[in-house]
Amino acid sequence: MKFIDKTRSRAAVLCALLLARAAAADEAAPAADTGASVKPKWEIGVAAAAGAVPDYPASDNYSPRVIPFPYFAFRGTLFHSDENGARLQANVRSNVELDVAGGAAFAAQSKSTGARAGMPDLDYLLELGPNLKITLDRPSPASRWLLELPVRVVASFNGLHVGYQGLVFSPDIGFHTRSLLGSRWNAYADIGPQFASARYQQYFYQVEAQYALPDRPEYLAHGGYFGSTLELGAGHRLGQHVRVFFYGRVDDYAGSRSEDSPLFKTTMGYSAFAGFSWSLWHSQETVSVLEEAP
Repeated sequence: MKFIDKTRSRAAVLCALLLARAAAADEAAPAADTGASVKPKWEIGVAAAAGAVPDYPASDNYSPRVIPFPYFAFRGTLFHSDENGARLQANVRSNVELDVAGGAAFAAQSKSTGARAGMPDLDYLLELGPNLKITLDRPSPASRWLLELPVRVVASFNGLHVGYQGLVFSPDIGFHTRSLLGSRWNAYADIGPQFASARYQQYFYQVEAQYALPDRPEYLAHGGYFGSTLELGAGHRLGQHVRVFFYGRVDDYAGSRSEDSPLFKTTMGYSAFAGFSWSLWHSQETVSVLEEAP
């Protein structure tokens, strides 16, 4: 996939899994004429990222986020946790892969003012599900056009309470390269629509009778088109152990099934993050890993 996880985080999503992929930096030494590289079988490190995201999809309120976190990379035969994310992966054909896609969302408190004033807080979200990846074309050994078809189950977390919050389908097409303009930068650009079940849209946009106000009428959300997303990312290694990464996202919610909700405040959303990772320990044992565009 990419050097950071494409997490299909709704507008307030973007970090945990997304940046964990960026954090899993590798110390790759090219293996001659094989398209593969030699990497430690496992490594452990720390990372941090800072940026800003909307409080929830189509919110007009933004919050800064600073996130330090550890990461663990493991490169096994079936299970992988590396710069391409944590996944179970199976190669169906030479250009078709099936793995597990994930995403995460920040919690957001409903303030005393604003669209959600007096309503329940939004919990942390975790998304997980199968992802079919099809390589459409390889313009060079270091780049590819990739179609991804992820379907994910969404769960909310509040302490020990776990709640089911619906399904999302986020097909996208993108250009991925590990040599941007001939440099040693990894980069990608992805674009695609997103569709969500009624339960998922209700989580963000529904207004129950007890929370209705004169300027916030009761609203019942339905499933359907959720919005479209453009994602851009880049990463680069500085020395042997440190890697920097950048991420930007633009969401277009015009035409969303829930556009009439009183909680739907803007048709455009913007998110951006920058961060670094530092590899602290790694195994002496190495494995040969086929290099793909991120």
